[in-house]
Order: sequence, then C-alpha cells, then structure tokens
Amino acid sequence: MNTTPRIAIIGAGPGGLTLACVLQANGIDTVVYEREAADAGLCQGGTLELHPESGQHALRAAGLENEFWARARPTGLDMKILGKDATVRPQDVTPEGDTGWPEMDRSALREILLDALAPGSVRWNHSLDHATTLESGRHELHFESGAVETCDLLIGADGTWSRVRPMLTEVRPAYSGISLIELGVPEARRTQPVLATLVGRGSMFALQDDKGLIARRGGDGRLRISIAFRVPENWLTTNGIPYDRPERARAAILEHFTDWAPQLTDLVRHCDDTIVPRPVYSLPIGASWPTTPGVTLLGDAAHGMLSSCWGANLAMRDAADLARAVIEAGDDLTAAIAAYEKSMRERAASMARELEGSLGGGADPHGVRKIGDFFGRMTAPGQRKSGPASSTDEEQRRVAAARPSKIDLNLLVPLNALLSERSVTKAAERVCVSQPAMSTALAKLRRHFNDPLLVRAGRAMVLTPLAESLVDPVKELMGGMYEVLDRTDQFDPATSARTFNLVADDYVTVVMLRPLLSELSEVAPGVRISVTGVRPGMFDRLRRGQSDLLISPSNVLTDELTSFSRSDLPPEELVAVVDGDHPDVGPTLSREELAELPYITIGSQTMPLSGFTIGDSGVSDRTVAVSDTFAGAAGLVSGTRMVAVIPRRLFERLGTAMGLRAVPMEPAAELTGAMYWDPRNTADPAHRWLRERIREMASQP
Repeated sequence: MNTTPRIAIIGAGPGGLTLACVLQANGIDTVVYEREAADAGLCQGGTLELHPESGQHALRAAGLENEFWARARPTGLDMKILGKDATVRPQDVTPEGDTGWPEMDRSALREILLDALAPGSVRWNHSLDHATTLESGRHELHFESGAVETCDLLIGADGTWSRVRPMLTEVRPAYSGISLIELGVPEARRTQPVLATLVGRGSMFALQDDKGLIARRGGDGRLRISIAFRVPENWLTTNGIPYDRPERARAAILEHFTDWAPQLTDLVRHCDDTIVPRPVYSLPIGASWPTTPGVTLLGDAAHGMLSSCWGANLAMRDAADLARAVIEAGDDLTAAIAAYEKSMRERAASMARELEGSLGGGADPHGVRKIGDFFGRMTAPGQRKSGPASSTDEEQRRVAAARPSKIDLNLLVPLNALLSERSVTKAAERVCVSQPAMSTALAKLRRHFNDPLLVRAGRAMVLTPLAESLVDPVKELMGGMYEVLDRTDQFDPATSARTFNLVADDYVTVVMLRPLLSELSEVAPGVRISVTGVRPGMFDRLRRGQSDLLISPSNVLTDELTSFSRSDLPPEELVAVVDGDHPDVGPTLSREELAELPYITIGSQTMPLSGFTIGDSGVSDRTVAVSDTFAGAAGLVSGTRMVAVIPRRLFERLGTAMGLRAVPMEPAAELTGAMYWDPRNTADPAHRWLRERIREMASQP
C-alpha cells in the first residue's frame, strides 16, 4: 500500500473514518488519531438517516454499500408530531418499501467503517494538543500523552471544537440558543411498552413553549430522549438540576413540564440514571479560510451546524470528495485541496441557509418557534414568553413592502426547476448552477409571491398550496417559451445524425419501435435510436437529459412523473395468454376464472408494467411468478398451466411461435400507455418529430 503522502486524520467520527476507508480502498495509507478509547463510542449518539447524495454516496465510494443496506432500517423514518397535550399533529410515516433515507444507529455505522479499515489504522487514546508546521511543509502533531508524530497532510475531522481549525482560522463556535438534556429508556418495548407505542417505529417530537421532548427509537430498543430548551448559554449550569443525582434530577426536570400531558412526561419519569446536559454550538454560515498547504478540514470542524444528522451526512460527503481530490491530485495536492474546500463550503453554506430559512426564521405571527433540524421539521403551536409577537397584518405589510416591484423573468427557469424537483440541491443540478445561486433565486421568488413556496414536511421539501397551483401554468409557460425561442431551429430527418435515447418496455420495443426503425431507414437514415429498459433510475436520467423519452404504462409511479410533460397513446387490448394445449381454458376468461389459474405478474410492486392486476376487480390472484417483461412472462407460460396478461399486438408477433393461445377477458381490459419527457424538449422540432412518429406507430392496428 502506498505510504506517501503520509496522511493523518484527527477524529474517528463518521467523517474521519469514512475518509480513511475511501483512501485505503484506493491504495492510500492513512492513520486516524482519536482522543477516546476504542470502546468509548460504542454507546455514544443515537441514530442517523443517511441520505443518498451524501452518506450513502460516501459508503458507495468506500465499497460499503452492501454492508450498509444489511443493517439499515427504512421504517426508522416514521415521525410523530405532538402538542404538549399529547394531541397528535401531522405525522410523517414512512411508506412500506420506501428506502430513500434509511436509518442506522451510529454504533452500527461505526462498526461498518472500522471493520473496513486495515488493523492498526486507528490510534486510540490520542488526544491532539496542538500541531506545528515544519520548514519542509510537513506538520508535527503533539498529543497530550507526550507522543509526537509527523505527516504530509493533516486533516481535521474532530468536530465543532476542532484542535486543527485554529491553524487555519480564528472562527470559533457560537452558542445556538438551544440546550439539551439527554436521557434514555433502555429496552423500552419490554420495560415500558406504553412509551414504546407512544414513540412508534421512528421518532416523536413534542414541541411547544420554547421547549420540547424528543424521543427516538434505537436499533437496540432504547428510547433516546432529548429535552430541548431555548435558554441562555449558562442555563444548564444555573438551573439547579443535580445531573449526578438521578432521582432529584428527574423531579427537577419535571418542574419545567407541569402543564404537559403525563404520557409525555413519563419519558422523564421512567428514564434510567444516565442524564447528560449538552449546550448546542455551531459555526457561522459560510466560515472560510485561505487554502493552506498540507492541512484542511471536513465535517463539523469546517462547518458545524445545529443538525447532528445533516452534519454527519455532510461530513461523510466531505470525506468522499476530499478522498477523490487526494487520489486525483497528481503533483499539485494544494490545488486539489483548494478545489475541494470551495465545493465543500458552497454545499455546507447552501444547506445551512436552506435549514435556517425553513426552520429558523424566527417567530411567526402566532409565536410558533423553529427549534432546529434535529428537533423536527414541524412545531406545535406555542407562545413566546419574552417579547410581544407581531400581528399578522403587520407581518403581511412588512413582506409586501419588501416585495419586488418588477418581475425578473430570469427567475422563471429556477422557479420551474424548484417546482419540478422540490429540492434546492436537485434544482441547482438541473439548471447547472450552484446551490447558493439557487437558494438566492428561491429567496427572491418567496419575496415576489409573498409565500414560502417550499416548506419542509418530514424528510422532504413539499410545495405550498400556492406553489402547487403554479406547477402546470409554469410548465406550459416554459414550453411556450421554448417553442418561441426554437422557431428558427429546423429539423430535417433526411440529413440528421441525431441519436435519441429512449426508455421503453419490450411491448413498446416490439410493437412500436421495430416498425419505427424500418421507417427511419427510409426517411431518416442517419438517425439512431438507443433503447434501455424500464427500471429504477429512469426518472433521474430523464431529468438530466440522458434520456429523451420514456414510453410506459401511464400508471407507473405517477407521483414521480408529475414534473414531466405527458402525451397519452391509444389504448391497447390486453389478452390472457395460455399454453396452446391448456385443458382448463375455454374461448374466454372471466376475472373470477382467471383468478383460479396460477398467474404470472408483470413487473413488481414498485414497477408495475401491465397496468392490470386481477386485484383491480377485487378478486385475489394466485401469483406464482414475476417477470419484468411481457415476453418473459409469455415464455414462462409455454408448456404449463399458468396464465399471463399481455398486449394483444405483442401476442400477435410472438405468441404463435411460442405455442401460446390468446384468450379474450370478460370484461375486457386495456393497457394505456403514455410518453413522458422533460418540458424543455416540448418545442424541440426533432423531439416533436420523434413523438409524432411514435404516436403513428401506436395508432396502427
């Protein structure tokens, strides 16, 4: 394994360990120095949701994706929002099969990362005291134990109170205004089943009157409880709570919740004797420093923020990006680090501003306070006790006065992207701008419409009612704009050499695209068609422009397709197909008769292809097999007593050769297909020409 440059990572948190894993997976040796003992972190922290673009991305870079999914808990995302009277407010319940932001205990993540490292990679009980720069540009590390080490590249991954950061900047953490008291109920399902039911499968947030009770289920069955207070910085030391005397501490804490429902305060009454006070600190948004050869930061050491969950995800993404910069640095490591630091700062600042804008915007006219990301994305009503709240009319007048008097048409493109993607990050990627630029555009749009447009609900950003009403008009407006601007762009199929990338199932390929290719050989000999199958990820390819057109049954994941333009195709009759010698099937099949036969489902629960299931009519089916294509299902039927449902025209082209027989269904069933495309292609002459050709092929008998 290559040992130059010698890399020292300070801190064995998620970011530091991820960086070491990615570097070692690419043949670069590292040493991680951690101030705690090897077993000190086994019970530290609670749970994390690892996001696809950050935490999961980093684990893929380290080659640990399989290990992650083996221990992840998608249902841990469930959330309950309560008032202090224990009345349930809006809930965010993870749908079955939803694995977008799966949850994992910090201890499990730590084990995965440590197991992937070479033995001896982590030096425990090494608390950095300070580091000095040598004349050679290397760094000398001085540990509190008296040990001294040297390195070529020093990376501070040691959290908000980093010992490395003072080498780069004088910026210091500031108190956030929030303090926590952390408790826990061990093995809650066995010891306190009522509390376990109250919290549910994921998290419970009860927030009101500038304080809150937050409980979260851990993988070990423990309820991890954070009691949040919006208080002065020294409150935890002056409130009189004796944290080292559990019985008295519980009683003193309960004095702050005398008017809260007992089923909520039972979280305090039944906690164990581990009671830990913790003020919450963060770094200023956009903290920066000049690039310094041989030293850099990642994670909370660089951009510590209120959210421990977002902080861990950002740290892991930082680690993956920094590792890639080191791996590809060549002879100019300093330039590679400078590029990494620039993108890292932009991403962190954008996220911090997005969280601040949606969660920490101060008091609303009714006194609702945003306590912070890890206290939930929604709060129950409560009244501020310090200072009068402004009236609704006053607030509206203030916003109206700040509203721009002129319409900036440059905002149409980001507006369309935000309405379609419902994410600042994805909207920025869609239109190829930075996250800060998209955040600025969103701020301008919010002022213009006097509406937040995007608000956080659960783990996602959702559109406000006003924003929902804008989706179709903006889509039409963008299509019209492209049509006007593209009028001078002529498309001549006879001379074009364009390649169209399509996503389609086997029915579309055989019935529509095969005759289309025959036509193209005559009228457009230079045009090429590339076809990929219907599979997960196809919607992202469509958004990014990697696919021009998706042709699919119109019932496939319609919620994901709302941001695309759509054109329905003529319906196609569906027929039951059975072996030609099937003894139990007559000239027709009723739904009830069909349900008695062993049935082959097309697609899957998350990717249905046929648009028809026997269950549509309330009749249970006898599914014995699943095929991801119509032709595959027909092939399974041959020589058996099974039945599948496929389009008639596909049977006419394949069924006879397979020895199959088509049986009409009573009542008849139809397959309704549709074409989907990104609105920016609506007026493109070449794209429009292709859609017209496909529609002609779909209309042929």
